[in-house]
Amino acid sequence: MVQRAENARERFEAAAFKLFGEQGYAATTVPDIAENAGLTERTFYRYFPDKREVLFWRATDHQISIRNEIASATCSRHPLAMVAHAFKSVAPFIDGHRPIVKLRQALISSHSDLQERELMKLHALASAIDLTLQQRGIRPSPARVIAEVGSAIWKVALENWRSDENEASFANHLDRVLAEFQTEFHLLV
Repeated sequence: MVQRAENARERFEAAAFKLFGEQGYAATTVPDIAENAGLTERTFYRYFPDKREVLFWRATDHQISIRNEIASATCSRHPLAMVAHAFKSVAPFIDGHRPIVKLRQALISSHSDLQERELMKLHALASAIDLTLQQRGIRPSPARVIAEVGSAIWKVALENWRSDENEASFANHLDRVLAEFQTEFHLLV
């Protein structure tokens, strides 16, 4: 019987980010990550198909949190405001893991294969938002537009958060991007 290593995903994640920060993404190998985590390479592959996925494994959990927030939001909110507010459910994680999230975003910015995976993640997020909005009774076309705009708000807020030298919260950046969008396009959200 295969025994599960306690907190293996988190241990691999911590080891990977430590090594990515020290020696770079390209120079870091799966054996390096496994050794640094104090686990085996074989165990690594039980949790991740490759080193790239260490950067993206939390996306599904975040997506579930966001969907749950949208599903339980009050009906009086504009759907776009509902989506932006739902993103705040992930803000404590982002703010609480600032060095790792900043390094992750820097790595994605500088590696095309990671950019491709990030786009796939954003597409999955938009699809999940779209489905949840439709389940709330919003027609398919408007739901899709709101989901795509919401994903763009997420992306821009995260980029602004990463480059903010004052280290304002992610929720603050979400509010700012939504407010700028509303002002620019004269929307009452």
